[in-house]
Amino acid sequence: MKIKKASPGLDQRNRLGEVLGRDFEIEDYDSGRPLAAQVGDAEVILIRDVPVPAEVIDAAPRLKLIQRPGHHIVGVDVDHAGKRGIYVSRFPSQAMGTPARDVAEHAFFLLLAVAKRFPGSVEMLRQRKVGLPKTTRVNGKTLALVGVGNTGRELALLARGFGMRVIAVKRTPDAAMASELGLDMLVTTEHLHVVLAQADFVSVHLPNEPKTVDFLGEAEFAAMKPGAFLINIARGPMINKGALHEALSSGRLAGAGLDVYWKEPVDPEDPLLALPNVVATPHIAGDTVDVEQRIAELTAENIRLIRRGERPRYVVGIDVRLE
Repeated sequence: MKIKKASPGLDQRNRLGEVLGRDFEIEDYDSGRPLAAQVGDAEVILIRDVPVPAEVIDAAPRLKLIQRPGHHIVGVDVDHAGKRGIYVSRFPSQAMGTPARDVAEHAFFLLLAVAKRFPGSVEMLRQRKVGLPKTTRVNGKTLALVGVGNTGRELALLARGFGMRVIAVKRTPDAAMASELGLDMLVTTEHLHVVLAQADFVSVHLPNEPKTVDFLGEAEFAAMKPGAFLINIARGPMINKGALHEALSSGRLAGAGLDVYWKEPVDPEDPLLALPNVVATPHIAGDTVDVEQRIAELTAENIRLIRRGERPRYVVGIDVRLE
């Protein structure tokens, strides 16, 4: 059975191959070729962020399953797949264990890394200097969550454990959620600038949608408290790249912790990464070894179900029947 990785960065340690065994052929994604030219003999394609429109689906006559080894499905023509009798599946957070907590932990790591000036500390160590750079206290500071999904909720709990004040914006504020998480403020996105003006740290937790592109830009950075820090573990395009570079270069923002980018894999020569107040990681927030193994097991289970002609688990969109 042919399985095609249809996005870069998927299962790079081949945990899926180890779980499935030798009866399955797994082919890596080739970033130098159009996806439609790579799926001709695939019965399963594994996706992440590369779009899978109707033309890609039609280029795979043997295709039975489009599987997201994770939660969010973006850019897949689910309706067209269903009409073709192809299942589309993704895994809810509960099935994967606690990936939201893992992502939140990484967000808080980035928060600490920028507050404690980690890149500058490494440089001072190399220069044999003591007592520099000066760092920022986290306890008692205000964290603003832009979006309060699963990762935002978990980060709120972590931040409160460090003595931080947490405020947030959400499309549909929920008083019960605000009480549960101990939020000092929870308002709609219409009041984003009010929240940004109070924050020492801002962390992005928005869904990946066309309307969230450039959600934070020049006006939002101008509204933020001078010397604030930005954390992004959601998606790169939610932040206007040029505006972020300017805010960091000018000192308007004290620093940024980034795990996601506008194009991935990110160019190591990107000028943004060269800024001394940026801490960058290669989109690893949710890729703990614990979740990696669980996702491999869930993916293997669905592939085996498809091979037996059975319905896979966690199907989205149109329900179909395999012939």
